[in-house]
Amino acid sequence: MTDQAPRPPGRLPPDKREQLTRARRLEWLTLALRVTVVLALYAGLGRTQALDAIWLKSLWSLLPPAAFLAACRIEAWQPTPRFPHGFYRAGSIAFLAAALALATMGLYLCWTGLRGLLHSRHPGLATFAETGWLTWPGWPAVAALLYSIAVPLVAGRSRQALAIRLHDKGLYADAEMGRMSWMAGGAAVIGVLCVGLGLGRVDFVATLLIGADILRHGSRLLQTAVCDLIDEVPRGIGSAQVDPLGGRVLAYLESLDWIDTARVRLREEGRLLTGVAFVAPNTEHDLVDRLERARGDIRAMDWRLLDIALVPVADSRCRALPDSPGRPSWI
Repeated sequence: MTDQAPRPPGRLPPDKREQLTRARRLEWLTLALRVTVVLALYAGLGRTQALDAIWLKSLWSLLPPAAFLAACRIEAWQPTPRFPHGFYRAGSIAFLAAALALATMGLYLCWTGLRGLLHSRHPGLATFAETGWLTWPGWPAVAALLYSIAVPLVAGRSRQALAIRLHDKGLYADAEMGRMSWMAGGAAVIGVLCVGLGLGRVDFVATLLIGADILRHGSRLLQTAVCDLIDEVPRGIGSAQVDPLGGRVLAYLESLDWIDTARVRLREEGRLLTGVAFVAPNTEHDLVDRLERARGDIRAMDWRLLDIALVPVADSRCRALPDSPGRPSWI
């Protein structure tokens, strides 16, 4: 079987190229809006743990869209002698960086809120009784928080739909984080208002809840990102279900009359998939051309299939793996 070069970088179907262009524009818009949130929160920053927490979260939320935009540019670089397989995994690395940042920030906020509760620290913001309702210094902070809640609603649903169509986990994670930001902002508003009412400990509880939410979300994404980098079986985006493409490839190979048995291995490289299929042919007649035609048919099954190699082996090689719980039947 002759070797074929992988598809050139960025060679996506026209509809996917259009969707990727739209996704990049939305991420630029998201990045710009999140910068305004950071500035608004900084301008209204009061001495409350909940507001500090939401400001740090907003500052950290600049990383996922920046990582996505950088990955889109890097993955389009041409392969080099040093990196002959290209740079398709830039998306996976960006996903890992964003997930690690979120998990780390969640840990920090949990520690901050817990420390405040244990040491019974005062939030440092005056109460309504001390300053009066109209002149309370916490109102600018509340206004900034309400703005931070409104911003994620601008493009969140559109980005999530695009992430599913593009099979881009980094974009999906960022859309999910934006969609959840209103809960963190709402908790921060409650914390600040409770400080005004003289219930300072609620502020630390709000910080702890915000941190726990970010930690839960970040830990789940971090697990997914690490599993992708160590070549876990591809799974549906936002789901634990195994991607059905491997089963379709196996069904096609076993439908060919010149193949007795087959095994399929697929892995994710960013939003794309590559893999190898071990096939046990029952004839050597015209084998090279048969393999090439089958390879072309498989690559045409799904736009995500960047490259797949067909390796002829003995029948015993294809039957070597026993069935086990949790392992897809096509492996």
